[in-house]
Amino acid sequence: MNKDAVKLIKRLRLKKHPEGGYFKQTYTADTIVNVAGYDKPRYISTAIYYMLVGDQFSALHRIKSDELWHHYTGGSLTLYAIDKGILSKIKMGKSMGEAPQVAIKANTWFAASLKDKKSYCLLGCTVSPGFDYSDWELGKRHELIKMYPQHRTIIERYTTIV
Repeated sequence: MNKDAVKLIKRLRLKKHPEGGYFKQTYTADTIVNVAGYDKPRYISTAIYYMLVGDQFSALHRIKSDELWHHYTGGSLTLYAIDKGILSKIKMGKSMGEAPQVAIKANTWFAASLKDKKSYCLLGCTVSPGFDYSDWELGKRHELIKMYPQHRTIIERYTTIV
């Protein structure tokens, strides 16, 4: 594993994330709000550190809230987002043509992986209304292929639940 990634994982006390990679919650707003469409009140905003290393990936998943991804350090990353059946490939990083910040709209299926498998990428993810595991859904391969057969290759690559 990349030695800089190992140092950051230890320094930031990152833990394994169920969708792949590592994370640590870093912020929970004090304000709680009632939002239509949610089963209970939510914090107005939450944030995490999120890191991918080597060939790790963030599996296809969706949440009920908007999510902002912020590139902090490390290599480039590609986000794959399926919104209303349309697949987008979004490059994140510090190089020309890469975005340092990306918004993923609520209920969009998305995944991520590193461009350079010898690298790592430290990101921040800010969610509003705040993240709650009851709003998070990990993609099931057979269901997603049924919904989006035209994206079968990406779905097969970025799902862990068959």
